[in-house]
Amino acid sequence: MKKIVLPVFCLTLLASATTAAHAQVGAAIGFARMMNKRAADKNKAAATATAGSYQGKTFPMQRTPANELPKKGAEQISGLEMELERGHLALLASDSSPVYTPEQRTALQAAIASVAQVQPKANIAAYQQEAAFYLAEDARRQQAAPVAPTPPTPTN
Repeated sequence: MKKIVLPVFCLTLLASATTAAHAQVGAAIGFARMMNKRAADKNKAAATATAGSYQGKTFPMQRTPANELPKKGAEQISGLEMELERGHLALLASDSSPVYTPEQRTALQAAIASVAQVQPKANIAAYQQEAAFYLAEDARRQQAAPVAPTPPTPTN
């Protein structure tokens, strides 16, 4: 009986060590797959972001093709991209007129907030940087615009 206990104990110990090793290998494979997926997602996001330029200044312009929009938040992302495109067209249309009206500025900020709310883990830094560029240019244009003098009021 004593001669059987030691080999059984060794085999049991070996089996549990093998099981633990298999579990660790499985976890390592899962981790590697997750990291590859994250890297692919980052590369995909970087591929859709291009650099726009205006008067020697560059800014990111991210546009997501319709077939690559996520199911959750697709409407919000499309709305945000539409607001950004409106700003881009206004930026290029004139060097002195405002980029956004106050209502459009509010709509842009609401669109950014809605994307962040619907997809809290989404990387919207490129959208935010593009919006910040347009808003800064809008503020610069509004400061540079001459203030119309008020006509004198006639006194009788």
